[in-house]
Amino acid sequence: MIEAKSLSKSYEQVPALQEASFSIGAGEVVGLLGPNGAGKSTLMKILTGYLHPSGGSAVVDGIDVLADPLAVQSRIGYLPENAPVYPDMVVQEYLQFVADLRELGADQRGALIGEAVRRTGLESHLVRPIGELSKGYRQRVGLAQAIVHEPPVLILDEPTVGSRPEPDRRDPRPDQEPRQAGHGAALDPHPARGRADL
Repeated sequence: MIEAKSLSKSYEQVPALQEASFSIGAGEVVGLLGPNGAGKSTLMKILTGYLHPSGGSAVVDGIDVLADPLAVQSRIGYLPENAPVYPDMVVQEYLQFVADLRELGADQRGALIGEAVRRTGLESHLVRPIGELSKGYRQRVGLAQAIVHEPPVLILDEPTVGSRPEPDRRDPRPDQEPRQAGHGAALDPHPARGRADL
């Protein structure tokens, strides 16, 4: 699903990421731990094709990130550290906008949006402007946009920021369902809970 070899990134001779190598298989959920400035977000931006590395290589879902970043972006769901949402749009309108960008067919659009809404617990917030939502619910909207097209790979940068400490067990955990469906996920939960150090 994801394979990184000696990924590095420097800004004006200052290293932001040094020689990161790892592989993540289908169905695996992986967390990255490290202090601020360790390169976690930089690594995720490289894996998603939004940032060119200074060295090394990466393959996501069988696609070389450096050779075809747009193809990688079509195969992943990405939630950056700051959710890419438009505060003036209502939740439903925003998810329809994302579905348009993802070129989801009219025959499947409603079902896919509905499933993303269900998995993120946004049912009662569909007609609210995103800017009026709490930070936790804005993060849920960001997660919904990342999963609306049912990507085989999820890359989530600090997905729990603004969330409740204990998830509501009545709702399915968004990070569990992709794993059960055989999808891979790279997570960066800011609270350290014993995952791989970077």
